[in-house]
Amino acid sequence: MKQMAQRAAAIAAVLALGACGSKPALPPPAHETAAVAPPAPIAPPPAAPHNEPPLALPAGQTLGDALPHVPSLPRRLASGVEAGALVPQTSCADLLPADCALGKRLEITMPAEKPGEPPTIGEVCLCTKAVERAETDRARATGKQLVVVAAWPGERKAEAAFAEARHELTDLPADRQKSGHDGAAWGTLVATGWPQMPVIAVASARFADGAFGEIVHWQRSAQALHLDGGKLTWQPLAERAFTSLDVNHLQALCDGKADATPLDRAGANPAACPLAEQLAQKQAAGAAERLALRQKRLKGQGSELAEKDADPQSIWLREARKQLKAGAWQAAIGTALRVDMICGEAVQEAHAIVMDALAEGHVAIAKVAPNQPLAELCEPLPDKPAPKRQRVDPEKPAKPEKPVKGARNPRAEDVRP
Repeated sequence: MKQMAQRAAAIAAVLALGACGSKPALPPPAHETAAVAPPAPIAPPPAAPHNEPPLALPAGQTLGDALPHVPSLPRRLASGVEAGALVPQTSCADLLPADCALGKRLEITMPAEKPGEPPTIGEVCLCTKAVERAETDRARATGKQLVVVAAWPGERKAEAAFAEARHELTDLPADRQKSGHDGAAWGTLVATGWPQMPVIAVASARFADGAFGEIVHWQRSAQALHLDGGKLTWQPLAERAFTSLDVNHLQALCDGKADATPLDRAGANPAACPLAEQLAQKQAAGAAERLALRQKRLKGQGSELAEKDADPQSIWLREARKQLKAGAWQAAIGTALRVDMICGEAVQEAHAIVMDALAEGHVAIAKVAPNQPLAELCEPLPDKPAPKRQRVDPEKPAKPEKPVKGARNPRAEDVRP
């Protein structure tokens, strides 16, 4: 009995171990699984929008006219004094006429009119535009026109065009008019520092005349940008025409070293020798006298008028100092800036008077970028050197076209008018 009981216990243990390693029960049939949740109901389509009545606009207006205006006074993102400065909506370079090459651009920072207000920044651009010029007029005309454009915040702008400079020749031979003595034109911008008249534009031209092209005729014309109550206008400042002699050109012709034109390179020109010697002696004899006269004028002496004087710059400086001493600081600025018109550049002596006049009038100075160099006062006009002559090579004859291989020469009867 005891053995039978032990045997039964062993069999029970084996059955228990088999139950632990058995496979899992199979899933119930499909019809016994849990029911799947039904899909969410589809949202109904939105209701049709309510038709608004058409917008009533005044006659001649469109929907764009009823929209709010785009801000026309953008502020510059900068630090320091120029933080929040008002700048033009469109740069002056983008307002230039078509086919007008940008030559110079200035940025003028105007002082704030009231404490706490941001400064105003304006732009001025000068460009050169080619104009039609006949071959027979190359020595009489420049073939260029200068245009100046100012752009200010609030989409304000002002444009002025200088007429093409021309000069009627008197003595230049026809063979020298063909090449090497073309009329030339150029220009520049000069910042004044005066907010009421911040910039002047200067147009320059020169023409060669005389039997050998030794006489140089100069032309200057200047316009000033005026700001009056926020309005921009270009107004004429002054005009001037004067003459100088190119003695170096004559001497080069005499020595056979001139090379500007094919006619110059033909060899030494003995006819130019006596004229070169005569003019050189005349200029040397008068140079000391003209310099002494200039020094007197700059010291405030003399009473000559500038209209027909050979050295009006010294007269204008003298008169500007007198006006400043009399308290007419605005008139002194206008007179001093005529000196820049003659030289076509910012002159130290003239701008020293302008700065003194602005200080006298307790006027905040308008700043310019980039900084402009200040040159010393130009020499008296009769001694003004002539510009370097541009070398012109003779025209080469056109090469005959090479016949195309395999092409048949046309017969006379094949050629049609």
